[in-house]
Amino acid sequence: MSSKNYEPRTNGLPYVQKINLSNSNMRTKPPKLCFDCKETKDCFKLISSKINKIEEAVDNFKNLPKKKIIKYSTFNAKFTLNNVPCELEYDLSSFTLENLQKLVNFTTQNSKSSISKKFDENQKI
Repeated sequence: MSSKNYEPRTNGLPYVQKINLSNSNMRTKPPKLCFDCKETKDCFKLISSKINKIEEAVDNFKNLPKKKIIKYSTFNAKFTLNNVPCELEYDLSSFTLENLQKLVNFTTQNSKSSISKKFDENQKI
């Protein structure tokens, strides 16, 4: 094998690159977007703005103050004993079913009697 097979083929001419140093080259304008491309771009902007709003809301969610949890199992009883106002708070979740039934009966009987007294007083006027 001879070394001729491995030499680059230049056909006798060296490779020459022309470089134009003048600044008179006209820059090509970017191609105008077609209607579908504009519509896609607008949709992308809309979606990205919506996603940014969602991310902002999620980031601000941790900064919200925690609200007091309302317990529906607490019962406040206000009454007067010997002309002294009293207030009791019960946790109904610890009551038995029998005790809850007694409380309901007592509360409804007292509220009915107080309502009927008020109704009778209003009728007299």
